[in-house]
Amino acid sequence: MINTFLFLLCFFVSHPNQAQNSEKPNIVFIFADDLGFADLGFTGSDSHLTPHLDKLAKESVYFDNAYSSHPTCLPSRLSLMTGKYPARIGAVSHGKFGGVTSGDNSLPWSEVTIAQALKNGGYYTGHIGKWHIGKGDNNPHTRGFDEDIASNEFCCPGNYFYPFESHQEWQKEMSKVPDLEDHKPGDHLTDALGEEAVKFISKQSNKKPFFLNLSFYAVHTPLAANKEKIEKYKALINENTRQNNAVYAGLVEHLDDAVGNVLKALKEYGFDNNTVVIFTSDNGGEITNNITDNYPLRAGKGSSYEGGIRVPLLVKWPGVTPKGRVSNERIIGLDYYPTLLSISGVKGDANHNKHIDGLNFSGLLKNPNKKLKKRDLHWLKYISLIHLKYPVADRNRCVETVISGDWKLMQFFQMPDNYPGHFELYNLKEDPSETTNLANKFPNMVDKLSKSMRDWEKEVDAPLYDMEKFYGSTQP
Repeated sequence: MINTFLFLLCFFVSHPNQAQNSEKPNIVFIFADDLGFADLGFTGSDSHLTPHLDKLAKESVYFDNAYSSHPTCLPSRLSLMTGKYPARIGAVSHGKFGGVTSGDNSLPWSEVTIAQALKNGGYYTGHIGKWHIGKGDNNPHTRGFDEDIASNEFCCPGNYFYPFESHQEWQKEMSKVPDLEDHKPGDHLTDALGEEAVKFISKQSNKKPFFLNLSFYAVHTPLAANKEKIEKYKALINENTRQNNAVYAGLVEHLDDAVGNVLKALKEYGFDNNTVVIFTSDNGGEITNNITDNYPLRAGKGSSYEGGIRVPLLVKWPGVTPKGRVSNERIIGLDYYPTLLSISGVKGDANHNKHIDGLNFSGLLKNPNKKLKKRDLHWLKYISLIHLKYPVADRNRCVETVISGDWKLMQFFQMPDNYPGHFELYNLKEDPSETTNLANKFPNMVDKLSKSMRDWEKEVDAPLYDMEKFYGSTQP
C-alpha cells in the first residue's frame, strides 16, 4: 500500500496535469486551410503521407459527408465563430461586394463568438494562427480568446519560412506573422504553430478546462516545404498519381507532423483522456496550377461543386466516440458552435442561440448510426469586385446552392460577360462527381428546390443578387 502511494505521488509530481478531473472536457479544434477532401491518406490520397492523421482517424468518428459553410475561407470562418450561415451576417464573398455586405466582412461586434461563450462558461481559451475575419481591435483577444498567438489580418502567410513575411513590398507588413520572433532561418511556419500549441497545452492545469482554436495557415498558397520533404515526394510521385505536386505534398506532411506533435503533447501532459479533438478544413482543396486533386469530387476551392465545399472531418472524444467508425450524416461548418456548447455543457448566450442555424451533432459522436433531423443545406457565393474579369470557371461565378436529400440544385446568376443565368441539378447519390445536369429532366424538382432557396433567403435575410447594382453594367 505504501509503495503504491509513493508511486502515485511521484507520478503526479512529475506529471502535474495528469490529475485533471474537470467535468468539462478540454477542446482542441484544429482548422486546416484549403485542405481538400481527398488530401489525406485515410481519405484516399494516392501520394500524400499523413500517418498522424491516419492514426487519429482510427481513434475517431469520421464524417464522410462533412461540408464547409462556404467555398472560401473568410465566410467559412465567420460561420465557425457564430454558428450561423455566412449569408445571415452578410458574408457572401471575400471583401465588400457591391455595398451589400457588412463592411470588409469582419466579424460583427454584435455576435457572441464560440470563444466568448466558452470563456463565460469557465473555459480558458486560446487562438493560434490564421484569423482573417477582423482587423485592428477586432482580433482574437477581443473576441473571447484569453491568448492570441501568431494571428494576422491577412488571408495567407507571406512566407512559410522564417521570418514568415512576403517578399512583395505591398503585402509585406500585412502578411507578417507576429509572436514567432524567437524562431530562426529555416524554420517552417506550420511546425512553429504546432510548437506554440504544445506550449499552450503545457501551461494548462487542472484548475479549469481549456479551448484551443488551432488555425493553421497550411495548406494555403504560397506553397513551401522543407527540401527533404519535397525530394521525398518527387521520388514517390509518378505518371499514375493524381496528386502530383511535390511541394504541396510536403506542406501536407508538415501539417500532419504538427498535428502529431499536438496529439503527443496532449498525452504527455496528461490531457488526452479528457480532450475532444476536432480536425477539419475551412473549404475544399485548391486545384488551380495543379496544386491538388479532389477526385472523385468535381472542382475545388471557390467552387460550389462538391470539390469546393466537401471537407474531411474527424472527432475524437475519449470514452464517448467509438474508434474507427464512420457517420454518413451531412455536417456543415455552422454545426460546430451548438455542438461545442453541448460537449462542454455551456449554455452560451440565450439571445445569440436563438439565431444559430447549426445543429448539435454530439449525439452522432456517441452513436454514429443516429440520424440528424432532416434539413436542407444552403450556400450563397458571390464573387468579390476585386475580380475584374470573369473567366468561365465556376469559382468566379455567382451561384446559390441547396442540398436536399439526394438532390443538389445550383442556380448560376447572369453575369456581365454574357454568362447566362441557369440551373444545374444533380443526384449526389447516383452521381457524386456531378457529371450529369438533370435540370431539364426533372423540372418539378428544380421548382421544389428553388422554393427552398427563396424561403431560406427570406429566413436569413440574405443579400440578394442584382447584376447591375453589383457590377454597374450589363456589358463585358
